[in-house]
Amino acid sequence: MRGIWLTVGEWKDLAAQARYNARNLARLCRLSARQLQRQFRVHFGRSPQDWLDEQRIAAAAQLLLSGEPVKKVAFDLGFKQPSHFCRQFKSRHKMTPSEFVLFHMQSMNTRRSQIINVANG
Repeated sequence: MRGIWLTVGEWKDLAAQARYNARNLARLCRLSARQLQRQFRVHFGRSPQDWLDEQRIAAAAQLLLSGEPVKKVAFDLGFKQPSHFCRQFKSRHKMTPSEFVLFHMQSMNTRRSQIINVANG
């Protein structure tokens, strides 16, 4: 069995290859969907799909912060509708994708100003 002995990075790569779908992930690991589910419950205390959803939203956050538009991120990560992506993103981050980007941009500008003030100070 290939499954549980993978590194975190290998799991993340498999998640993307599986298009964040538990059945696809099971196939890639050469396990049945039920076997993968059992293994995830034992080793990670959660379902494979819950973990995959988390990975997909984490990948979305990185793409958004790199400047990708919300619609493109949604479709690139396999969401059928941008609205579904926005709901899932908000349920995990407690803000919409656009609010998330704005928050991080403002946060970066604040840090940059603090660094400049300290340097000039």
